[in-house]
Amino acid sequence: GTGKSHLMSVLSTIAEDAALLEYIKHDRFKEHAKSIAGRFEVLRFEIGASKMNLRDIIVRKMESDLKQRGIDYKFPPLEEVTDNKQYLVEMMGLFEEKYPDKGYLIVVDELLDYLGSRKELEIKLDLGFLREIGEVSKNTRIRFMAGVQETLFDNPAFSFVAKTILKVKDRFEQIIIRREDISFVVSQRLLQKNNEQKAWIREHLQKFSPMYKNMADRIEEYVNLYPIHPAYLETFEKVYIAEKREVLKTITLTIKEMLDSEVPNEEPGLVSYDAY
Repeated sequence: GTGKSHLMSVLSTIAEDAALLEYIKHDRFKEHAKSIAGRFEVLRFEIGASKMNLRDIIVRKMESDLKQRGIDYKFPPLEEVTDNKQYLVEMMGLFEEKYPDKGYLIVVDELLDYLGSRKELEIKLDLGFLREIGEVSKNTRIRFMAGVQETLFDNPAFSFVAKTILKVKDRFEQIIIRREDISFVVSQRLLQKNNEQKAWIREHLQKFSPMYKNMADRIEEYVNLYPIHPAYLETFEKVYIAEKREVLKTITLTIKEMLDSEVPNEEPGLVSYDAY
């Protein structure tokens, strides 16, 4: 897809195990990651098709995880609760007794699909619990990270709970995977090239620069993404028929088709931009 789940996996894994820092190749990211490396115990799960409210899903997962860690704590039923924050703080008190130097990171994927299936009153309760977790994180070492396929806080699909959304937004930070981020992943992972290959491609592309607007000014971007045209990603971002999270998969299949097809009268390993 866009790498959302992979990004959360990388962040949570480093947060859990500092030894994995040595495998990070991006120096700037590696330096920043040191601030969280090995400082958390992590609970990961994905929300599937469920009629349970978000609060019960999360607290049941926490209860099960804590039990495996030797911490016995039960949250009261929602019907008996007037404020979830006091129980979250109480739970974190027991957690910090067991892990005095660690935080508790909860990682939840596919949250948007779940929220999209909820009715107005139900989603208000779900968002209210997210707000409470955000507030508790200010004074305890609990942290909550969720993956959504689209922006949650500015999503028109949730306009009917706009006021509740704004209260949640104030207590969370958004990390948005933009087109530039996808371009970076494509160039560094799917289409990584050595200096000799880049020089070869650069020379090949220069004869096409008069045919493409700003190509000369963006030649390095064209070289890094070759044989994918930069406009491919720009166009993909505007297409709403296909799910955007399939962009990396789509590019991978496109490249495979290019490699499998025979291109006559071309230099070995290069595909002409005439086709685009």
